[in-house]
Amino acid sequence: MKHRQEVLNIAAVVLFVLLIAVIVWGCVHGGGPSHAPVSDGIEQIDLDTIYLPSSGVEVNFSDVILSGQNETRKLIVSTQSGTVTTRLTDRLIQQLDFDFLKKTQDVSYTGTGYFVVDLDKLSPSDVVQDRDKKTVTLQIGHAYLQAIEIDPNNIIIDEVKESLLAWGDIRLTVADYSAIERDLRARLEEQFDTAANGQAADELALRMVKEVYEPVVKTIDRRYRVIVQFK
Repeated sequence: MKHRQEVLNIAAVVLFVLLIAVIVWGCVHGGGPSHAPVSDGIEQIDLDTIYLPSSGVEVNFSDVILSGQNETRKLIVSTQSGTVTTRLTDRLIQQLDFDFLKKTQDVSYTGTGYFVVDLDKLSPSDVVQDRDKKTVTLQIGHAYLQAIEIDPNNIIIDEVKESLLAWGDIRLTVADYSAIERDLRARLEEQFDTAANGQAADELALRMVKEVYEPVVKTIDRRYRVIVQFK
């Protein structure tokens, strides 16, 4: 009976030692769940962009590009500066055009003309995506002279040039000032709105529109490039 008890005690000690050994081995070799290498098809391009090469998701670049029209309505592609001058004449006798009977005064306006491209008028048909060639083609309108801004600090009014029988200031009414401004603004427009300026603005438009939209397209899929052409 005593011998049997000793055998049981020895067996219990052996089992205890084996249990401790299994626990120690598990702590050393089983610190975390096992992972098998898995490819999910996601390629990290940068911190903010992922590329899904085999996801089967079709991206509509038109929706993305047209969604930002409220932020980018008119893109200024070129500016032109110029100065025009008009000569005011006041005759002592209106019917007689003699130098000794009139006084003159020059008024000069300096203005800036802005050539723009309308991006708010892009429609889905203006965004052409070629999935085979990996291109997005934007069809835009030509650049045009949209506004002329006259700098009030650069309005120059020269001294009155008097004559033998005509002297003193040239008196102008509000209507006179309005007519002068309309005339000078029209002359600035003629100076800015030329074929050469329009061609230069168009060339800048192609490059600048590409610079606006290509980062947007490449954020979605870096394989695509942007082509800009006129309608």
